[in-house]
Amino acid sequence: MSPQERVGDRRERLLTSALQRFGTQGYPATTIDTLCADAKVSTRAFYECFTGREALLSALFEQIMAEAMAAVRTALASAADPTDEQVGADILVSAGLAAYIGYMTADERRARVAHAEVRRAGDPLHPSRRRSVHEFADLVADLAQGRTGLDDVDMHRVAIGLIGAIQELVIDWIGSEPRPSASVVLTSAEHIFLSALSK
Repeated sequence: MSPQERVGDRRERLLTSALQRFGTQGYPATTIDTLCADAKVSTRAFYECFTGREALLSALFEQIMAEAMAAVRTALASAADPTDEQVGADILVSAGLAAYIGYMTADERRARVAHAEVRRAGDPLHPSRRRSVHEFADLVADLAQGRTGLDDVDMHRVAIGLIGAIQELVIDWIGSEPRPSASVVLTSAEHIFLSALSK
């Protein structure tokens, strides 16, 4: 492999290690030495890829959220065949929520990293979280365009609140014992979204 390919390979191994460690034992309990041992890279090689644990967590978070957004956009594109504008919008909302919740609950480690460990990392990860929230909020606000009775509502801010509700549902899913099924989480999310978007 070329030097660039070697760095890329190490980076991917470190991301895989981070998903496992951050997603199971948590960010505070995971050391760089542990991540390097799992990924079979030296500490020096780690710092060729990332400036520290926060940078690795940020890269992993952004990867997870990019995959989640891609899943949502794919679901929206597949469901986008509305004959009735209002019903069609509801179908799109449900399809998007199913894709997001399905992606997160299919691998608990993703849900933990994206919704719990990033918060534990604190202020350094706040900009990444904020960008992600606003990207999803823009998507929700677009789906709400043209809804009757919502002309005087700041839909972007409503969408931010709705994204927060989904985050809390996923966090509750992670910590619940016994754990509810993904379909229960989805039904709750649909109720919240459709209630907020109908007036």
